[in-house]
Amino acid sequence: MNNALKDGSKLLSKNKITYTVVRFIASGGQGEVYEVEDKTTGNCFALKWYFKHSATPYQRKLIERLIDRGQTDQRFLWPIDIIERDGLFGYVMRLRPPEYKSILDLMKRRAEPTFAALCMAGINLADGYQSLHSQGLCYRDISFGNLFFNPADGDVLICDNDNVTVNKDADGNTEGTPRFIAPEIITHNRYPSTETDLYSMAVLLFYMFMLHHPLEGAIEANIKCLDAKAMEKIYGREPIFIWDPVNPSNRPVPGYQENAIVFWNIYPQYIRDMFTQAFTAGLRDINKRIVEKQWKEVIVRLKNSIMYCGYCKSENFYDLQKVKSGVPHPCWQCNGHVTLPPRIKIGGQLVMLNHDTILYEHHTKNNFNFTVPIGRITQHPSKPGRWGLTNSSPDNWTLTKQNGENIVVSPTKTAPLQSGAKINFGTAEGEIHQ
Repeated sequence: MNNALKDGSKLLSKNKITYTVVRFIASGGQGEVYEVEDKTTGNCFALKWYFKHSATPYQRKLIERLIDRGQTDQRFLWPIDIIERDGLFGYVMRLRPPEYKSILDLMKRRAEPTFAALCMAGINLADGYQSLHSQGLCYRDISFGNLFFNPADGDVLICDNDNVTVNKDADGNTEGTPRFIAPEIITHNRYPSTETDLYSMAVLLFYMFMLHHPLEGAIEANIKCLDAKAMEKIYGREPIFIWDPVNPSNRPVPGYQENAIVFWNIYPQYIRDMFTQAFTAGLRDINKRIVEKQWKEVIVRLKNSIMYCGYCKSENFYDLQKVKSGVPHPCWQCNGHVTLPPRIKIGGQLVMLNHDTILYEHHTKNNFNFTVPIGRITQHPSKPGRWGLTNSSPDNWTLTKQNGENIVVSPTKTAPLQSGAKINFGTAEGEIHQ
């Protein structure tokens, strides 16, 4: 490949910073991405360098507007500087750390996050786009290529922000990525907007949790040539959700579209109901699409419900509907019986108290803040098998036993997991169940 920029090349930016090209990273439809270094500070950045057909005056104006607006959310690798040379240009952004992986890495099993980390990635994804949309902006191109996540903790980074425009801007130069574009854009009935972003985000979330596309079932499997006309039918004019409860004509094909079958059956009914709405009523009515707050709430609920199989140690999900119907909790991995761990109910949230459970500020303030731990499950140092909830916050808790006795649980101290006991965290109260 003859890269446009050679290693060692010197480039002067609009902000009068000299960058040196370190290496070529990747190439896409609009241009190439390089690692560049500011020799003055020793800091490295990423440079997206546009191909000639993409280096338009409109694109230049769009980048300048984004730089002037400035970054308001660190999850976005926002344009921070412009470089010009020989009539072409590109923009500088923060460099993505190597531990962050793409959703394609997840699909191809090159990244194996826990369900807990995957849930955090989903929460952070929805929260990031909510932050963008709250500013009256539209991303336009939510897809595989612009989301990266840390498999260790679910932190996310969103790149390719050069297509971000004001909501419903008819002059934008991209409508999205095939398979992620909302049906109304494919049929030329609407311009990209926050509502079409919501559709694309739902597709991306489905890929993340099901490792499959929500519209690719028997109909796609039976098409011999997936050309433009066939794709317009599947994703635009006649989209059918693979798990549509009314229309079963597009069910996934066993042995060919196996991920869709296996993973759909792993998750509790409430997450399946959310995806069902997104890809039935939400396919055709933009007012019935799942908004970011709804996704965050349901994925937090999913994360809270994680419990472990005592035989193979796999993560499973507590499903209240199964419990109410008397159905046992078989492990999806080994089919062994999953014993319910102790649980704590805080407001409307039910949290499984596993050996590694951490309570965050979110659990007592319902603010989606998972950066401030307030408590964690710990084992008694001299009595193996006896577990408690250790106070990681700076405030005292009050433990009320079933007999009415109150005990102060100061910071670093541990509350025993006694069924029926209540813990007052100051901003909320939780009740322990065994």
